[in-house]
Amino acid sequence: MIRTTLVLVTDFTVQDPASDHDDLTALEAARILGVSKLHVIDLLEAGELDFHWVGSDLRFDVADVAAYKAGREHRDTEELVAV
Repeated sequence: MIRTTLVLVTDFTVQDPASDHDDLTALEAARILGVSKLHVIDLLEAGELDFHWVGSDLRFDVADVAAYKAGREHRDTEELVAV
């Protein structure tokens, strides 16, 4: 049986009938942030992005990824204005 997870990037929600949590894999988080999966791992190792384990699988909360992205976009905008 094939299970499909739909990630809606525009509003940062995950629709998965088998799950009642809004968890993202590292790859899903990377796609939302527009970075590589390895960069997402670097962010969690640096303590910049919260994560949790589901069994032996690394997961990110949708709200945490959205908050990180919003904060990054705000910082980027401030840097452009300062230039």
